[in-house]
Formats: sequence, C-alpha cells, structure tokens
Amino acid sequence: MSTTMKTSLGLSGVMFLIAVAAWIYQLKEGLILTNMQNSYSWGLYISGLAFFVGNAAGGLVLTSSIYLFGVKKLKPLAKIGALTAFANVTAAMLIVLPDIGRPLRLYNLLLHPNFMSPLVWDVIVLNLYAVASAVYLYILMLPELTGRLDWLAIKVDDPRAFSDRWARRIAPVALLFAIGIHVVTAWIFSTQGARDWWFSPVMAPDFVAVAIAVGTTVVLVAAALAYGTGEAYQEAYRTLGLIIFIATGIHLFLMANDLAIHAWYGNAETQRILAIAWGRYGLAHAFEVAAPLFGAWLLMRPQVLGSLPRLLLSAGLLVAGVFVHRFLIMPAAYTNIPMTLTPLGLPDSHWSLPIASGRLLPGMSTFIDQYAYFPSLVEMVILLGIMAYMVLVVLLAVIKLPILHKERI
Repeated sequence: MSTTMKTSLGLSGVMFLIAVAAWIYQLKEGLILTNMQNSYSWGLYISGLAFFVGNAAGGLVLTSSIYLFGVKKLKPLAKIGALTAFANVTAAMLIVLPDIGRPLRLYNLLLHPNFMSPLVWDVIVLNLYAVASAVYLYILMLPELTGRLDWLAIKVDDPRAFSDRWARRIAPVALLFAIGIHVVTAWIFSTQGARDWWFSPVMAPDFVAVAIAVGTTVVLVAAALAYGTGEAYQEAYRTLGLIIFIATGIHLFLMANDLAIHAWYGNAETQRILAIAWGRYGLAHAFEVAAPLFGAWLLMRPQVLGSLPRLLLSAGLLVAGVFVHRFLIMPAAYTNIPMTLTPLGLPDSHWSLPIASGRLLPGMSTFIDQYAYFPSLVEMVILLGIMAYMVLVVLLAVIKLPILHKERI
C-alpha cells in the first residue's frame, strides 16, 4: 500500500471518528447545538442528504447505462460507478441521523408508516437503492472473486458470462432506482405547498439532471485517481466530460426556467422570496451558476482531462457549485415565514406572522418573523465526517476488492 493511500485512509478515518464524537455530543446536548430553529428546521444536514443522494444516483445511472446501451469504452469504469453509488447512498442515510433529535425512535417509521408522506418513500427508496447498488457491484466483481476472495463468489460455470448477462438484465431496474431515488427526494421538497420556493414540478427533473452531472463527475475523479490520465482512458474521460456538460446545461436551463416563472408570477410572497434569494444570497447564487458551468466546460477540454491537477481542480469547482446549490435550497424557503397577515387599513400589505424561535437568547425576542441561518461548527464537523466516511468506503473497497480494471481498454 502506497504512502498516499495510507495517509488518505488515516485522515478520512480520523475525520469520521471526530464526526461520530460530535454527533454523540449533539445527542447528549440536543439540537440546540445546531443553528436551526422552529422557523428553520432543515439545514446543512438535509442539504447534505440531497448532495449525497445526487452523487449516488449519478454513479448508478452511469453504470447501468454502460450495460443498457452497450457503451464498451466506459466498461472499465462500471465498478467504480457502482462503488461510488453505494458509498454515497450509505452516506446519505447516515447524514439523516444527526438531523433527527431522537434517532432511536425511527422504529416508529417501521411500525406506523404513513404512505402518504414522501419521507416514508424516501426511506424505502434509500434502502432499496443501497441494496441494488451493492448487488450490482457484486455482479460486476464476480469474475474477479478468486483466490482469497473465492469464498465470496457464487458457483457458476462461466462467471464472466454470468456477470455480463445479469449486469445487462439488472441495468433497467438499476437505472429506474437511480432516477427514482432522486425524484422521491425532490418530492420531499416540492410537495411542501406552503414553501413557494420549492412548490414546483421542475424540481424533480432538475434534481435528476444535477445528479447525473455531479455523480458522473465523482466517477470521473475516482477513475482519474485510480487509472491516471494517460491516453488509454482519454476516450472514456471525454465521454464522461460530455455527459457532465450536457447534464449541467439541462440543470441550469431548468433552474432558470423556474426562476423566470417565479419572477413573472410576481405576487408579494414571490417577490419577497426572490429578494431573499438574489439579495442576501446573491453572490452564492451567482457561484452556484458560474462554478458548475465553468467546471463542466473545463472537463470537456483535452488539456484538462490529460492533467490530473487540472482535472481535480475543474471537478472540485463543479462539485463545490453543486453543493452550494444544494445548500441554497433552504434559505429562500425558510428565511421567509410562510404565514402572513394583512393589517387593517393596509389591504395591499402582507406581514410575516411572528412565530416562536424555540430559543431563549438574552437581548433577543422569543418571536421572529425572519431568520438568517448559517451552520454551526458541530454541523460542519459532522457533514465533513460523513464526507470522509464516503471516501473511506471507496478507499477500503479499492484496497480489499477487485474494483479496478486490470486490462487495457
């Protein structure tokens, strides 16, 4: 094992353990350690959920498409796609736990599920997706499960033919799960009719487009780190770059379309939401548009794909822009209190109805009509630790399992 690999394993492992310690501390002290309030009940953790789910969905979309459409030049990347899908979906499941004040009460979800709630369907789809990505990865690894790993392999006459046959058969189901996991996640937001910022049918296809863009970028980065940026894999990388750029373009179009409709509608509530989105968070919104677009454009350039530092920098720019996009799902929906009243004598005015913040802070009113959220240190440590967990899973799998392609394309 190389020194770089050992360092990466150690660093990611330590970061994950620190996050576990921070979560235990949060369990002891309560969600008061976060900067969320009654009026702002979803924050960095749920942004992380949407981010990890997108990474997972994009990875399996790519892997299943390779076998569904017979894209042979991408076949060496199939196992990496399935692995990153599994690592990210389990990370998505983990990041939900700190957002729940009493996670041990999750058993009530199993005993008394409300199937009219998108949250129940999200839990179902997340678990099914984790199983599907693990099974798909196992099928793809089957021909290489030999020697010390022989005990893991099911006994078939021709493992390679069996693997190819079942990878093609499972591909449509895996693709359906990959799209479904992000559609259901989008429904969690878009079915909240009281939140104008989310109440849009565009959100589901936009989530899918973002997932394909960022998930494919994660696979590209993992492949470049594993195989290098030599000429043997450049054709595959160029194909991934094109997929990333097209998906990013579709995402930006859908987002601009939704913003145009909000602006055209133009009632008082909508104008308040847009003022929050483009006023207080204007620079962040500019970054969420410019960074993915520029990063996706760079990832189509041969001189970028042929240089590992440039590729990592360009991919990091796109991923950072997408993460900011995930975070900005929240402010315009939560900073504006959705309950309003019309004061006597001012029929054209709408005042936000003050609600209890859930906190008692010296010098501040218990009731608020708006709140600007920024994550606490505990929230950031836990999120970074879950990101480290995802990296740790990928590294351990690469070391212990036959993930990497052994032959030239």
